[in-house]
Amino acid sequence: MTRRLFLALLLASTAALAGCRNGGNFSLLGYTTEPPFDPNIGSVYVPTVKLAQFTTTPLRGVDVDLTEAVVQELVARKSPLKVISDPARADTELIATIVDIRKNVLNRNPQNLPLESEIVLVVDVVWRDLRSGEILSNSKLPTPAPSPAGAFDPSLTPDPPPAPDPTPRPIRITATGRFITQNGESATTGEDFAVRRAARSIVNMMERPWTVK
Repeated sequence: MTRRLFLALLLASTAALAGCRNGGNFSLLGYTTEPPFDPNIGSVYVPTVKLAQFTTTPLRGVDVDLTEAVVQELVARKSPLKVISDPARADTELIATIVDIRKNVLNRNPQNLPLESEIVLVVDVVWRDLRSGEILSNSKLPTPAPSPAGAFDPSLTPDPPPAPDPTPRPIRITATGRFITQNGESATTGEDFAVRRAARSIVNMMERPWTVK
């Protein structure tokens, strides 16, 4: 047996063993195939997205579309988070509110008619742990820079880590969807693009930070 073949078999055996120990996933050289979600959270309740303003045709129903897109995104990523219809049985709750939806004209033809436009969708998201009351989405917000302090004194006891902030501070997500009228596309096309991009961003927010193990 050559050295290269031996190393390949050893690598395959190590990967198979690691997969058996981690529910079919394995870690190798600091990388893992485990889903990037907190294993302590098993379910999420996703109520229908709220609308902070009235929307008219053709954008009516975007709240339902975004709700369905978030659920589909969780399923498509094979997320361990099971979507629960009863909040009393769910570990967490995902609350999303559409605070703005508008159409911008990006380009016009020589007759001053819209040629290329975009739908802009602005969503505020709060992810709450129903078991502890902790606002999980707060931890995804940027950490403010510490105020300037004097010289470091090693004799001082370090401050304890701050307690979880129970005040919901929504994460604002902005998604856009472009459409070209000349190609037969409409505002509905742009809305579909924006909704899918917003759903991806919302599920991205629910993932754990990427780290090398």
